[in-house]
Amino acid sequence: MIDVAAALGADCGELLDGTGIDAATLERADARVSLLQQYAMLCRRAVVLTGEPALAYEFGLRSTLTTHGILGYGLMSQATLRHVLQFADRFAAVLRMPAWNMRFFIDEHCAVMEGRETISHGDLRRFSCETLLVSVSTIARQLLPADAGIELLFEHPEPPYHDRYRERLPACTFSASANQMRIPLRYLDLPLKMADAVSAQIAERECARELDLIGEQRDVVNQLRAILVHQPNGYPSFEAIASRLYMSPRTLTRQLAERGTSFRRLLAEARNRDSRTLLKDPRLSLTDIAQRLDYSSQANFARAFRTWNGVSPGRYRERSIRTR
Repeated sequence: MIDVAAALGADCGELLDGTGIDAATLERADARVSLLQQYAMLCRRAVVLTGEPALAYEFGLRSTLTTHGILGYGLMSQATLRHVLQFADRFAAVLRMPAWNMRFFIDEHCAVMEGRETISHGDLRRFSCETLLVSVSTIARQLLPADAGIELLFEHPEPPYHDRYRERLPACTFSASANQMRIPLRYLDLPLKMADAVSAQIAERECARELDLIGEQRDVVNQLRAILVHQPNGYPSFEAIASRLYMSPRTLTRQLAERGTSFRRLLAEARNRDSRTLLKDPRLSLTDIAQRLDYSSQANFARAFRTWNGVSPGRYRERSIRTR
């Protein structure tokens, strides 16, 4: 991000001032910076200093496999796209994109990478989403044929600067129900030109070692967020989640507290995430949505939604429909 901002005219000293990131940190391969404090501050400052509202696009379009070190080395060494997705599912989010819960799956027509926030991004939500999807699609295009037919789906409305980048990006759909990269199934088992079985094994071993070093092999917060998906009978109970994670409810409560959160807070995040999706469906009334999300009344749902988003559910729905 520093390199991209500097290439667009930002002064590196001004960019880093007050972030707590110094030159020595940048030179250390094992150094880590805070996501919510240092990196978020850096991104906000980079947008201001470059004057480029599409900075996330610029970052994503300049991504390379080597940008991600041993992870990128592992991705390029896989035999097929199917193996790439399996490798990324195991390592990518924790090692390189901890702000997102990344899910890789196959549907009827496509191989899909879907990203859901693991933290509240606030004013950086669109920026972070564009960074994620443009980056992963740029890397995917380095592995696949030029005509692979990659498609990107963004939850947010089309930004005004998108026209400037339309020809440089895959096909994009905005105001979608999820943030996804989609690749046609015909490429799933196509042999990749840089495949190397020994290199893939080396990369897997080193990525596993890095997971151990940073102590996030069992990131209980991300695991719980991934499980908190609304089902026809509601959200899974705390006891059911604890059992699925092979913990007692008391142990899970303690581990969440040690990480500065709670089941109640994470459930509220899940409800807020799902409410924004449901509000885009004009067939559902606000009462329907409140009931689906296990609120005792529409008023309680509206109060919670306003607390999270600063607007009423009705106003949010009007904006979503108007920007489609």
